[in-house]
Amino acid sequence: MKKKLVVYLAGLLTVLGLGFGQAQFSDVPAGHWAKEAVERIAACGLITGFPDGTFRGNQNLTRYQAALIFQRLLSEIQQGGECVKADGSGMSDEDMTAIRNAVQELAAELAALGVRVSALEDNAASKDDIARLEAAIEELKNMKAEPAGMDEAALADLADRVEAASVAADTALAQAQILAERLDGVEGDVAALKTQVEADADSIRALNELAVLLNQDVLSLQDRVTALEKQLGDVDFGSFADKEDVSAIQEFATALRSDLVRLADRVSALDARVGGLDSRLAAVEGTRPSLTGSISGRYGYNYTTGANYDVRRLYPNVWDDYNWDANDNGQTVDDADFNNGGDNRARIITTFTVSRTPGSTAGFNFQEARIQLRWTQDGAPRLEDALPSTGFTQNVASGIPQVMVASVRGNIDGQSFSVAYNRFNGFRFTNYFMSNADPNYTGGLGRGFKVDFNASKAPFSPTYTVVFGGTGDSNFVVGGNSGGVRDYFGIRSVVDLLGLKAGVSYAEYNVREFSGPNLGRTGFALDLNGKLFGLLGLEAEYVATKPVNVANWDFADSTKVDQASVIKLSTSLGPISIEANARAIDPQFAESGYNANNAGLSIDFQTSRDNKRPYDDNERGFGVKATVGLGFVTLTGQYDRDADFFETAASIRNSLGVDATVPLFAGFSLFGYFYNVTDSGGALATGSDRFDSSYGVKLSHDGKAANALIKGLDLFAEYRQSETAAAGDYDRNDIKAGAKLETKFGPFGITPLVFFNSAGGSATGTALKFGALVKTDTINLGFIEPSLEGSYVQRSSDISGTSRSESYWHAGLSLSNFFFRGGTLAVRYATYEGKGLASATAGVEDQLYSHTTGFLYSDNTGAVDFTLSGLLFTYRYAGIGLDYHTGKLTTGGTDNFSYGFRISYTYSW
Repeated sequence: MKKKLVVYLAGLLTVLGLGFGQAQFSDVPAGHWAKEAVERIAACGLITGFPDGTFRGNQNLTRYQAALIFQRLLSEIQQGGECVKADGSGMSDEDMTAIRNAVQELAAELAALGVRVSALEDNAASKDDIARLEAAIEELKNMKAEPAGMDEAALADLADRVEAASVAADTALAQAQILAERLDGVEGDVAALKTQVEADADSIRALNELAVLLNQDVLSLQDRVTALEKQLGDVDFGSFADKEDVSAIQEFATALRSDLVRLADRVSALDARVGGLDSRLAAVEGTRPSLTGSISGRYGYNYTTGANYDVRRLYPNVWDDYNWDANDNGQTVDDADFNNGGDNRARIITTFTVSRTPGSTAGFNFQEARIQLRWTQDGAPRLEDALPSTGFTQNVASGIPQVMVASVRGNIDGQSFSVAYNRFNGFRFTNYFMSNADPNYTGGLGRGFKVDFNASKAPFSPTYTVVFGGTGDSNFVVGGNSGGVRDYFGIRSVVDLLGLKAGVSYAEYNVREFSGPNLGRTGFALDLNGKLFGLLGLEAEYVATKPVNVANWDFADSTKVDQASVIKLSTSLGPISIEANARAIDPQFAESGYNANNAGLSIDFQTSRDNKRPYDDNERGFGVKATVGLGFVTLTGQYDRDADFFETAASIRNSLGVDATVPLFAGFSLFGYFYNVTDSGGALATGSDRFDSSYGVKLSHDGKAANALIKGLDLFAEYRQSETAAAGDYDRNDIKAGAKLETKFGPFGITPLVFFNSAGGSATGTALKFGALVKTDTINLGFIEPSLEGSYVQRSSDISGTSRSESYWHAGLSLSNFFFRGGTLAVRYATYEGKGLASATAGVEDQLYSHTTGFLYSDNTGAVDFTLSGLLFTYRYAGIGLDYHTGKLTTGGTDNFSYGFRISYTYSW
């Protein structure tokens, strides 16, 4: 086999090139020593020669050609082709072993040959040496014989010998280079062949191992078969069922299958009946009424020994919890807490609600009914009786249960409806017509009914609202005549129209005084709200009302028609948004409570709480505003012309304003503005309803921004020039700055704040406000969980010679799980001192912890100096509330004391 491999390799080493489709070569002469090898490898497909049918045996073989030949040879060996079969049975293990041995021997011979070539290369002259030798020979040839001592024959002989040596050296060097190149190729090819042979050997070894394992499995299987045969030999096959038995079983199975089918049908029918019963039961359970409700009771009192004051200055942000004065409607009155009238009463309010799920949408379907009852027993005159100007007592005898709320809702033919009675009948038709939506106002329409119906199956899906009611009040005063009855009625419908909600309203009310004229009003309103075709935002309203003589409903008694009209348009075009408005509102729409002159049939809106009216009464004007958002800056420009309803020259104001907001980095933003207001003569005015005459720039940092430089830090710095109607335009300048930081250090939450204002020009002076609020986390001590809080804030201002100051501090302790788990006891002590203010009750506005305003509660200038101090205890547990307050007001050197107590309980079921 070694000899065969040597023959293969000898043929490969003499291959001149590769071609296509030739097995006989015209340039391989007969009798050539490698002819047999060439023909053999050509027959095996290892080479194909050149397209012209030549072999080109004397041409050098490239490494690419050698790689292709060896790849074909390896494929033949792996696939067991005809060329590697010695006798038609394929290559045996002995052949593979012989190949490996031959390769190893050939590698050894090649290694020895490489050593010899290396030695020859080391001993052979280099080209540089030969070049120097040739140069020397030429020099010798050109030398002339010396006159004496030089043998020309010897010199010629030396030149011939040098020439012969040079030729021999050149020949040896060329042969060495050719042999080295061939040796590099052969070494790479032999290495690849050796690697493949070793891989084939590993594969053959794995196959042999697999064959051994399979042979073991066959032997084991034979043993198991033999054992099974021996066991079957002992079996009595007669004990097994025969064909008849099998047929009988099949007949039984068929009968059983029929019974199972009949049983399945009966089960399906039973399931259907049970399902129907479940559905009916679910429907019954869904329509079964459920009763829920609550009951709350309280008893309390409060009184003062002298002057009244507002307790909110001591307990900010807890006003609703400690409000001692409540109207008969259960709503709070934003008034001084402690008054001479006092609040000494027991009260129980209970609510019952019955609910069900309608089982049908046909006909009338009840869904919910609710009633709230209140019982009050006074031990002292109520605040409402003590202050008759509030006018809301409704003359209900003490101790008689009163119906506060009663309502029913459901659907009629799938269309929802509700009917409700309320001691405070809250509703709103439009901004300027028929509104009774401020529950904190004591001069509203009072008790009455409100009916809502959604006629979704009618054309345009209209909704209807009907309100009616009235109140008799001996304290109601009109034109100096006390006592009277106020009745009202209104109806409103709204339909969907081209993307807009279109509403039409009609209403009337009358005032029948116990002594004096019977006056009233009637009117209607039209309104639109929404987006026309989804593009143009539209908000429009028109109201017209007339006063009448209620006695004969004579419109001839009316002097004129009072009107209000407002229209607002808006649209957005990419980054541009535009708004425009026009308005004309009669003075009779004044927010002055219910009387014959109130053209809007609306209550006093108390706009600080219910700012729904975009423009005041007695106003006529128009305006336009455009905003452009460019990403790096937002620009806004606006113009407005405003005057009173009759456009007197003194009332005209032209307002022009531009501003820009530039978002900066790390939560900062820059705001610049210029606002200019002029009167009818073009002179600079102090301001209008839109803005004041001023210009300036403001830098702000938002501590809540995602990219805030310091989280929790809000600050601003502003330069402002403004008009105060003093000498010169924009006569006052202010430099304002403020900061507040909400941060935590361990269990302590700390909020320091500061505000500073320096005024110049027509008003000089400074204002400073600073302070901090500190709160701790709840500390778990196991049996109790305390937490602490405290604050100190002070402000002082002295601008234009007017000095005002305020200071406040408090300390509080809260104990969770006190006495009972879930119970909380809180104790709070606070003091407040004001100087140069209007009073202890007026102008209360909570700006205690604001860093953008320069006062705490009041900036109303006056000559009153006073001090408040108070202690408040509260306890809450399982619906039970206990409150006790004691305080002192010192003013003008006199101490005035106040006390208050309340116990309450609420339970829901």
